[in-house]
Amino acid sequence: MGPFGQLDFAFPSRHIGRRTPPILNLRAASFEEQWARGPTGAEVKVAWRRLSTILTKDEMLDKAYGRARKASDRVDDPVKVFRVRKQLTRMVQTAADVLSEGLEDKVREWPSLNHLPIFDQAMVDASVGCDLYRHHLSMLTWGSKQIRNIANQNVKKITRSSRFEVMHQARKEAYGRISSIMRRVSSSLQWLNDSRLVLRKLPEIDEANPTIVVCGAPNVGKSAFISSLSSGNMEVNHYPFT
Repeated sequence: MGPFGQLDFAFPSRHIGRRTPPILNLRAASFEEQWARGPTGAEVKVAWRRLSTILTKDEMLDKAYGRARKASDRVDDPVKVFRVRKQLTRMVQTAADVLSEGLEDKVREWPSLNHLPIFDQAMVDASVGCDLYRHHLSMLTWGSKQIRNIANQNVKKITRSSRFEVMHQARKEAYGRISSIMRRVSSSLQWLNDSRLVLRKLPEIDEANPTIVVCGAPNVGKSAFISSLSSGNMEVNHYPFT
């Protein structure tokens, strides 16, 4: 689909399953159709290949708790009760910050479907599913908020007590609940990482340039048709978008 026109694809029943090039029907897009696409300035061009690898739940927890231990080691106070309170507070806050920010960073890195061009939205829906895409990103947002709430609740318990056993118990409780939240979002982390590998294979379409899309059933001659019209080398394989 290009900015000035739209393609319809007709596949007569006698052509399905045969090595016959698909029939293209070009028509100009109406003013209403062009307006419905919205201003091009509001759309986001996505380079799916730039999406970074997503750590697993265990990798994120190891990273967070490791930084928390290092943060507590930097605390120095001659009064033991104050020192322990500061150490445990810093451990909980640091672990929560690392995990919460890590989840939020992934949500920001992945584009909002509402801001993608219609063609890109359709490709995402066909390859991984738009509903699943939104669901798993929302799970990361939920997990980030829950982790921050847990940290705030247990930091209050630590700062309001002068008993060592109560402070240590609050730190253990925070770690346990945070780990539970990460287990809840682990399937979403895995789904996003798997989907990232699929989305990396999607073609990048610049809607600022006129574009023709040729689609059809397998083995009807799409690649042969394009090869006969251009000098491009068509990739042919058993997965979509080839």
